[in-house]
Amino acid sequence: MTRQFARYPFPDRENTPNTDLAPPPSGHDEFEGLGLRGGDGSRRYHDSDDDDDEDQASSGEDDDHSRSRSGRRAHTTRATNGLRKDEFQPGAIVRVKLQNFVTYEKAEFFLGPNLNMVIGPNGTGKSSLVCAICLGLGYPSHVLGRASGYGEYVKHGKDEADIEVELQRKSGEARNYVVGLTIRREDNSRKFTLNGQRATHKDIQQLMKTLRIQIDNLCQFLPQDKVAEFAGLGPVELLEKTLQAAAPEEMIQWQKELKEYFKTQKEAQVSAQESSQELEKMEGRQRVLQADVEKLRERKEIQENMETLEKVKLIVRYNEARREYAGIKKAKKEAVENLKRLQQSCAPSLEAVNRKQDYRDIVQAAVNHRRSRLRAAEAAADQAADAIEAIEAKYVDAGMKADAERTNLDAKRRDIATQRKKLTDLEAKHNQAPKPFDAADWNRRIREKEHVMREKTKEIGDAGEAVDLAHTQGITNRRKLKKIQTDLENLNSQQGQLLAHLRKIDLHAAQGWEWLQANQDQFEKEVFGPPMLNCSIKDPRYSDLVQSLLSSGDFLCFTTQTRADHKKLSDQFYSKLKLQVSIRSCFVGLDSFKPPLPASDLNQLGLDGYVKDYLEGPEPVLAMLCSSHNIHQSAVALKDLSDEQYTRLLDGGSINAFAAGKSVYGISRRREYGPGAVSTKTTTLPKGRFWTDQPVDTAEKAALMRQRNEAKDDDEEYQRVFREKKAQKKKLEDELEVLEKDLEDIRKQKNELQREYNEWRTLPDKIDLMKRNIAQKKAALDEAKARIGEYALEQDKIVLEKAKAVLEHQKRVTSIRDAYQAFLEASLILIEASSDVEALKTKNAEIVQRLDQEKKNVDELERKRVASHEFATAARAEIQGFLDGGDLPVELSDMAKSRTSEDVEQELSAEKAKLDVIQASNPMALEEFERWAAKIERERANHANQEKRLEELNRKIETIRGQWEPRLDELVGQINDAFSYNFEQISCAGEVGVHKDEDFDKWAIEIKVKFRENETLQRLDQHRQSGGERAVSTIFYLMSLQSMAQAPFRVVDEINQGMDPRNERMVHERMVEIACREHTSQYFLITPKLLSGLRYDERMRVHTIVSGEFVDEEGTEKMNFGRFVKIRKALRDR
Repeated sequence: MTRQFARYPFPDRENTPNTDLAPPPSGHDEFEGLGLRGGDGSRRYHDSDDDDDEDQASSGEDDDHSRSRSGRRAHTTRATNGLRKDEFQPGAIVRVKLQNFVTYEKAEFFLGPNLNMVIGPNGTGKSSLVCAICLGLGYPSHVLGRASGYGEYVKHGKDEADIEVELQRKSGEARNYVVGLTIRREDNSRKFTLNGQRATHKDIQQLMKTLRIQIDNLCQFLPQDKVAEFAGLGPVELLEKTLQAAAPEEMIQWQKELKEYFKTQKEAQVSAQESSQELEKMEGRQRVLQADVEKLRERKEIQENMETLEKVKLIVRYNEARREYAGIKKAKKEAVENLKRLQQSCAPSLEAVNRKQDYRDIVQAAVNHRRSRLRAAEAAADQAADAIEAIEAKYVDAGMKADAERTNLDAKRRDIATQRKKLTDLEAKHNQAPKPFDAADWNRRIREKEHVMREKTKEIGDAGEAVDLAHTQGITNRRKLKKIQTDLENLNSQQGQLLAHLRKIDLHAAQGWEWLQANQDQFEKEVFGPPMLNCSIKDPRYSDLVQSLLSSGDFLCFTTQTRADHKKLSDQFYSKLKLQVSIRSCFVGLDSFKPPLPASDLNQLGLDGYVKDYLEGPEPVLAMLCSSHNIHQSAVALKDLSDEQYTRLLDGGSINAFAAGKSVYGISRRREYGPGAVSTKTTTLPKGRFWTDQPVDTAEKAALMRQRNEAKDDDEEYQRVFREKKAQKKKLEDELEVLEKDLEDIRKQKNELQREYNEWRTLPDKIDLMKRNIAQKKAALDEAKARIGEYALEQDKIVLEKAKAVLEHQKRVTSIRDAYQAFLEASLILIEASSDVEALKTKNAEIVQRLDQEKKNVDELERKRVASHEFATAARAEIQGFLDGGDLPVELSDMAKSRTSEDVEQELSAEKAKLDVIQASNPMALEEFERWAAKIERERANHANQEKRLEELNRKIETIRGQWEPRLDELVGQINDAFSYNFEQISCAGEVGVHKDEDFDKWAIEIKVKFRENETLQRLDQHRQSGGERAVSTIFYLMSLQSMAQAPFRVVDEINQGMDPRNERMVHERMVEIACREHTSQYFLITPKLLSGLRYDERMRVHTIVSGEFVDEEGTEKMNFGRFVKIRKALRDR
């Protein structure tokens, strides 16, 4: 079993001055002043040559150990490493206890209030202590950048892990905070306790917030797997983390409010701008409608006049109707009086006529009465006749039913005879035994045949696959043959020779070029292949010179002109085709690359021209070579240079690479070391191997011809195999067709026999069913005979009923004859009375005519009165309609008094003519205009509210910014002072500043560093600086926050891993100096290694973690670092 325990090898002493761990001067005891103790933190050892003293110190170990543990449980202020517990800041970690956690079986750490250095080899569990602090204080595992499941932190083979973290109490509180956490592996659950009592996760989070513990802030808690992430923090996020770590709570709240207010301000500004733009659009649309609105308003005015005239017209018509009604009423009254006077004067002459008319009326009444009697008698006779017809219909219906039953009776008799014949046939069939039928035997024969067919089908499938394979192989071989033929043809062309040469040099580049030629249309702009193919030397004499100034990658790279094309080509070559080729881009034109010297000056230096002048090819490719290899600044010459020319080139500083004669020159200048810091490199001119005029490679051509012949032979073989396999497949298909036909015949025979057998088995049921059917039909036959008898009896009753109806009809006919005789007599008397009346009327015709005329006149006047009254009533109702229950306006009444209907009609016609003249292009313009006016009014009110809201937000922002910005500048200024000072101590430079933007969301911390004298300050990020430089910058920034830290403790895990010894030593020096000052927050540095001779301070506490399979439970008791010191001194004094 491997056990791990915490060790504490470095001393505790109250008044020990700062002591470097470097080798001491001669005559000085390197261990003087060091109080050493064992790993449990309780035992102390002082150097003594007296063994008894040593024994005495050892004998008291157990008691000291007990007192130490009990003292910690009681939260006393016992001296620890020269310091008292009350020097811990509130929220600092006093103790961490682990059980079954990751690699720890059981361990307890007693920590110092200042710098705690946790050291030990890799894998011993240093970072596990960091994990325990994080998880034990209620933070999620992703903060560590490690395992996400809590159960993964339980030691292998254990069910639960326990963590106990003791935090320093606040001033005035009785005891420290002890946060406990139990993790269960089975259900991946967590349970918290606070001071021994169950607590929720929210309770722990609230405590962390109260103590300003921010483990999720990389400025406070930087675990091993998050070190690289710190340099990757964005400047904005770094500002937020810095404020959380070093700023008072009110500054963080101010920043939060500023962000929220600024966000609201931006939204309000956008809304106000949109509102203003919308207002302008609305007013513009309203102005467009203005012309039509004026016309429509004029039309509306005319229409209102017309409506008024229509009302006046109603009033005028009503007034006229009233006057007309009064005149007609008066005329009628006069006509009635005239009629009465006429009737009184003619009364004697008309009396005889009236008496004769009365007699005629009496006779007329008698005639009408006798006519009614005659019609009643006729109706009664008709009813009697209808009754006879109904009885006859009943008789016929009964006869038809009887006939139908007789017909049905005959059909039933024939059906019974037919059924009896079928029954006889079925009984005869049932007496004959069927042909033998064995279903299992037939099924076995079918299965055998189907098995043979399946085997045959499989053989056909195999043959089909063979045919397809031969066909595919033939197609592939023909493509191969075609490619070989193309390669043979290319060997005879210069481009083909170059491509063949490219395949020998770089097969991946050749494959990429072939793909690019087939897929050029997929890119935004033309993508160029290797310059070896698409560029050439203008003058062959300069070929070797030019090639000597280019690298092999320059000849084999691909060139894109857009970023999108670069990405697409990279995805295709690297991800899909897995090609190892170089892809370059150049987004500027060839004209952008200017030579450093004109041609005349270059010639005076003995150089013929620049490399670019002797190359011919696409401009983007040449521009790429200028950008990547400076071919516009590299020169060539056929002849060697003189010493004078060479010296002038070195002194000029414009040309750093050139080839002349048989040599290639490279000049390096280190400007940071002065103008004289120049070094040159001269090599012999190599033979160019890319742009060469080579004869056709006979060996390659012979190989291609041999491949072509082999491909032709293979093609013939594939065709032969294809024909054979195809014929074999056809034969098998024919055999399968015969098998299918045989199987179909077997199934037909089986089905026929099975059908006959099944029919024979069902015959008894059919016979029984048919017998029952015949019996049912016989019963139905008897019932039909009974119904026929009932129909005959019913017909006899109907005959008697008809005789009674005929006698009744005869009686009704006699009544008609009597009534007609009486009606005829009365009609003759009426004729005589009417003749007498007409004679008297003729005698008094003039009087009657005058009376009739007067009556007509009265009736006509009455009709006119009624019509006039109705017209006046309708006119009044219309007036009441537009008055809506109110009084008649005076102006309408006045207008109606002075006008007639004709006047009003003329005025209406005139207004209508004016209305027809005035036309608007948009009939709805007025409504739209008014609608826009209402919207504009609302939008103006909304805009005013937004402006007011914006002013209020601006006032709030200015107020808070006036408080926050000076405090921020002061805070960052302090960080910058400390950061710059830290860098000055290692002869480098650093700067921390605030980037201010109009958008508070973009305010950021900018860290700039410089590690070399000739550099300028550069922003710290993951790309510009090395890992060690980022580590130094990170730890210096964190140390710059130390004096301002609001958090009670800070953790940095393995920050020194990427540093060189010089930087590590300087960083350690600054860390000890800063972290061990009084009244600073607690600091943890986790590292697997330390240099020798590092600085030590009395406020430090060094924890050494030792683990291994030979460390037992008593390891911390046996391991006494005091003894180690004594052994070391003894070895030194030998």
